[in-house]
Amino acid sequence: MTDLYTCSCGNQTWEIFDMGVRCTACQAEYLTQHKPVAEFNHDVTQEMEEELAE
Repeated sequence: MTDLYTCSCGNQTWEIFDMGVRCTACQAEYLTQHKPVAEFNHDVTQEMEEELAE
């Protein structure tokens, strides 16, 4: 499981961008399954509005 959190260079500090993460030491990029920031924000806003409407 450590390979999910540790880059192959041994660094554990990541920079998050729209479609993945980037190692701050060696700049290796790993694409992930998370949504783009704008889409995530839209979904959260929509969920909050639905909760308030109930």
